[in-house]
Amino acid sequence: MRISRLADQLSGSEIIRIGNAVSEQIRQGAAICNLTIGDFDPALFPIPAGLREGIMAAYQAGQTNYPPAAGTADLRQAAADFLKTRLGLSYSPADELLVAGGSRPLIYAAYLALVDPGDRVVFPVPSWNNNHYCHLSGPCR
Repeated sequence: MRISRLADQLSGSEIIRIGNAVSEQIRQGAAICNLTIGDFDPALFPIPAGLREGIMAAYQAGQTNYPPAAGTADLRQAAADFLKTRLGLSYSPADELLVAGGSRPLIYAAYLALVDPGDRVVFPVPSWNNNHYCHLSGPCR
């Protein structure tokens, strides 16, 4: 089976490679607090009681389907209020805020919105797949 040129030119994720190497060291007995990929050990980083109670209440209320793509209106409003109160930033929760279940879709969307083919993009290494987003959106240099 033939794959596309775009798929053929993809490289592996550096941050996942590093995360896997750290996980292997932990499996072999090394005492490491693994903060590489975001799947933190709940024994070290338990879910706060208020959040756990909110999750259980939402589940019991039948809120088990996907939320709206941009996030629920009340969550976007809470984010707008936080940004205004804590950082002095004013954003419209209806038009200027998105809420997602992870950062990857939002980072990729930002690349698609801001980067044109051939643009130069500077990002730290290792990072969360910026090389992939750059490649998929252009490619950029």
